[in-house]
Amino acid sequence: MNAEKPEPPTAPGKAAPPEDFIRTEQLRYSYKNAPPDWKLNKIDLAIQGNEYLLIAGPSGSGKSTLCRTFNGLIPHFYGGLLKGRVWVGGRNTAEWTVGDLFSRVGMVFQNPEAQLFNRTVENELAFGLESLGIPRQEMKRRVPNTAQDMGIAHLLNRDPHSLSGGEQQLVSIAAMLCLKPKALVLDEPYANLDPAHVGRVRKALRRIHDQGTGI
Repeated sequence: MNAEKPEPPTAPGKAAPPEDFIRTEQLRYSYKNAPPDWKLNKIDLAIQGNEYLLIAGPSGSGKSTLCRTFNGLIPHFYGGLLKGRVWVGGRNTAEWTVGDLFSRVGMVFQNPEAQLFNRTVENELAFGLESLGIPRQEMKRRVPNTAQDMGIAHLLNRDPHSLSGGEQQLVSIAAMLCLKPKALVLDEPYANLDPAHVGRVRKALRRIHDQGTGI
């Protein structure tokens, strides 16, 4: 994935404009430190908090890699070599931890089953809240309310791994929404879904966006 402009220094520098929730400047990233093989090469991007945005490109072009920079998985988890800047909420992600970004940018991966590891859907939705130390009374409010909003209240007592691919996708989205992120990032959200479940997920995403969450 490429965009051509002169490359600035990699120091934190000035903050992103306040209207941009996610912003990259001359972003370059390689999974290898040396010699670098740039998966992202000089990416400039500005995303406002309320946008509904599609990032498209051929397989292997760097779409998933770019998304991983939005929630700090790159570089804090994957390592590698990152140059340029990524801001979330006006702050350079180099200054955040992955935990700091957890409740700001929620990410649902291409294979939702890989994100599901609790014994019930209810526990799955509560897991992130527990990790953030959210008070139990607030958890008891958010979990059923989010499940109701996503149309999965009838699945709360089910084992996530017994669900269909579309249901697992909705559970993964709901688990992220419980954290009340400003933006929700989805990597290939319709992969391996039949048309009926694609319709359910699309409808859910539109409703989430209408309520003020960036997609």
